[in-house]
Amino acid sequence: MSEPISYPVPWRLIFNLWPNMLHRTPTSVDAFSASICALHHPPALITGFENLPRSPRFVLAANHYQRPGLWIMHPASVLTQAIRQHYGTGDPPVRWMVTANWPPVRLGPLRFRSPGDILLPRVADALACYPVSFAKANPAYTARSLRRILREAPNLNRPLGIFPEGVAGTAGKLTEPIPGVGRLLAHLAKRGLPVQPVGILEGEGRLIVRFGPTIVCAALLAAPDAAKLAMEEIGRLVE
Repeated sequence: MSEPISYPVPWRLIFNLWPNMLHRTPTSVDAFSASICALHHPPALITGFENLPRSPRFVLAANHYQRPGLWIMHPASVLTQAIRQHYGTGDPPVRWMVTANWPPVRLGPLRFRSPGDILLPRVADALACYPVSFAKANPAYTARSLRRILREAPNLNRPLGIFPEGVAGTAGKLTEPIPGVGRLLAHLAKRGLPVQPVGILEGEGRLIVRFGPTIVCAALLAAPDAAKLAMEEIGRLVE
């Protein structure tokens, strides 16, 4: 049996984002994700490119594959570079939705605002992400990002990346999608964005990424819960 992959937070690459975080300016998501993928030995195994739609206007939905020693930015970077490889130049290759706060710091009966509330939105800005809060942590903050996504959806020319499980998702175990994701996917389907499911897993000491058949807009709109439909398709890809 091969040793588990160990891809922790690449602090050097994160530190290099400080000028962008300080001035709230974007960096190259293509270059950043390529730098993370360059740390992967062996590189990820990616299959199912033939399932990707002709147009890059879709929602890229994947399982939240993270565990101790494997930070979610690594699978996200692999997906970003896979899209870049398939659809050619365009920066950012994927516009990700990301959680941009941490739970409050607790010290006995006292609660303090997490430093992540300040830092993570700046990281999201630097990497052209749509920041949202933890479920129910800051509904107004999340609502602003969702309205922005829906407003910009008609003009998107690259995929919108989303992990429907949110931060509750872990490697090797699928969980229920976050409440509200199904409504978001349905609203996006009305704007012509299908869902491209992708499964992330590990095998033989490397990450494995599998693109499945696209879920067309009509199927998303007909489903009782579009997010659960997406997770069912992702589940088939990681079996």
